[in-house]
Amino acid sequence: MKKNIRILIVVSAFLMAGCKTSQKTAPVNANQYSDSLTLALNNFAKKSLIPGFAVAIVSDKDILYSKGFGLADIENNKAFTASTINWVASISKTFVALSIMKLVEDNKLSLDDPINSILPYTINNPYYPDVPITVRHLLTHTSTMIDDAFVPYYIGEADICIVNDSKKYDSLPAYLQPNLKYYRMGKKISLDENIRKYTQPKAKWYSDSTFLQKIPGNYFQYSNLGASIAARIVEIKSNMSFADFTRKYIFEPLQMKNTGWNFEDLNPGLVTKIYAQNDEQHPTGVVEHPQYYMTNYPVSGLKTNALDLSSYLIEMIKGYEGKGQLLSKDAYQTLFKSQVNCEGLNKKDSGIFNDKFDIAILWSIAASGNIFHLGGNNGVYAFLYFNPKTQKGALAYCNLRDNSFGELFGIVKYFEEKM
Repeated sequence: MKKNIRILIVVSAFLMAGCKTSQKTAPVNANQYSDSLTLALNNFAKKSLIPGFAVAIVSDKDILYSKGFGLADIENNKAFTASTINWVASISKTFVALSIMKLVEDNKLSLDDPINSILPYTINNPYYPDVPITVRHLLTHTSTMIDDAFVPYYIGEADICIVNDSKKYDSLPAYLQPNLKYYRMGKKISLDENIRKYTQPKAKWYSDSTFLQKIPGNYFQYSNLGASIAARIVEIKSNMSFADFTRKYIFEPLQMKNTGWNFEDLNPGLVTKIYAQNDEQHPTGVVEHPQYYMTNYPVSGLKTNALDLSSYLIEMIKGYEGKGQLLSKDAYQTLFKSQVNCEGLNKKDSGIFNDKFDIAILWSIAASGNIFHLGGNNGVYAFLYFNPKTQKGALAYCNLRDNSFGELFGIVKYFEEKM
């Protein structure tokens, strides 16, 4: 049951396998590789189960390539374009990182502040109650808080809920019915209430097994809960909601006009539908999956399009070079600097996108030097990366969580290196 109802956030194995194979105006680069890339992506679209996806390749100066493929809405035969708004799942966490660094730059916060000096309640690892959990621990996945220890499902509650529920979802395949049941038990609650329910000893969702029997700061394990708390700290220190903070300090300066956390803030005509396989083991097609709201939305709930996300990626590349507009050179250096050297990392894997090789501030660093984040959730896979040496990067996302996305990653990486 737990396997079916938990939301997949970390995606690395299938993407690494794929890599081993090899409104704004969207400028199409005239260089010799653009047509070849389009041909390769069209061929991929024909054989993949993924209904629709978008790809972009950028330099530190401009969008080199941006295009959508397939369908955003199968029922209405609506094309998936570079303007189509799609979930990007855990890439959302990089916006938490940027927000924290904005507060650090403004001297409202230190990365080594204990979180209990900021929060209006106390969060301690029950196995090491005297070791303070710091902001840096949240941002490097070393807080020792984990995500799969307890599921509210078992007490008839949920940390996720359906947006615009419909009886048509009653006919979803049997393997999706536990998910559907779980979503329908949820309601929209605040980020703070989500955190309290998971971390306060007398709260309904609390369990000691939410915490590892490890010393905070000494062990790496990916944590959505930790990133959620970091986003809540942004709210407390800024006196703004996280959605408002990111809109003011990230989306608006970068002119990301089709980016947001809530569906009501987006142009509904641009939002894709999301899909799931019609059979868990041997899929032959897809079915529409309900859109949903995550009560820990800052860690996986961002919706955007290829054009807006390209603007963000260009800013990240410029920021690494010390030329960004959102943060100072020093703040960007901290954002992308290796932060920890502890248990739980996989320093033996020199793969192009091993997201456990090294960790910056909620960004992964591969042995190759690529700085990146991966994302996966029901109805989406996504990636975003840049190479500091070449000052280029790429992104893609789709509206079906399907392992063929790894092949797409490989295609994009191959042509990004050529352009």
